[in-house]
Amino acid sequence: MKLIFLILFFGIISSNAQTQPYGLNENLHKPEPNKRLLRDMSINFQNNFGYTIVNVSEAMDIPEYFYITELGLVDYDQFNYKGLIQIFFNSSQKVSYGAELGFNRLYYWEEKYKPYGFDARWRWGTIWTWHLGGLIRLNFASHYYALTGGSVHVYFNESGATLGIPFAIGHELPISKIFTIPIEFRVDIIYGNNTPIGLGGGIGLKFNFNG
Repeated sequence: MKLIFLILFFGIISSNAQTQPYGLNENLHKPEPNKRLLRDMSINFQNNFGYTIVNVSEAMDIPEYFYITELGLVDYDQFNYKGLIQIFFNSSQKVSYGAELGFNRLYYWEEKYKPYGFDARWRWGTIWTWHLGGLIRLNFASHYYALTGGSVHVYFNESGATLGIPFAIGHELPISKIFTIPIEFRVDIIYGNNTPIGLGGGIGLKFNFNG
């Protein structure tokens, strides 16, 4: 009888010794959720420059300059600048989802006007917005991509908020295992006064956590 108990006892110990390392091995090789999230994440710092398609006179509700009265929209420029911080999470090799925070210089205006009973005066300003939005990025071919999404733009001059839609195509130049340089052409439609459309190209620096 004692012999039977001894056989059973050593049999249980032997089975535990065989199965326990396997279970431990599984846990050791299973990636932690936080590490897996970082591995699928990338962050990009982008600077784009270009031109804003907009009728400044209509957007600012300022009459065109009239040479007889010498009043109206005296000067303007439509230089466009965009600074962006983008974060992407790779759901697959082809598709990434993310968010971006950015600010946009749309145009500059200068007006000469004459209040009733006073001498002529000047006023001017530069129209900026900051925005927060979501993105979807499609990767195709070799290091080529296209992206779009939606965002909310808030004007720096406190004139309100509006919606925007970006479209971009680009190419990434790899410089190391974790760093790439995105070169892109981008269009931003910003709904609002005369709907400014920003056209521009630029360069960035992207850090890939899965490098």
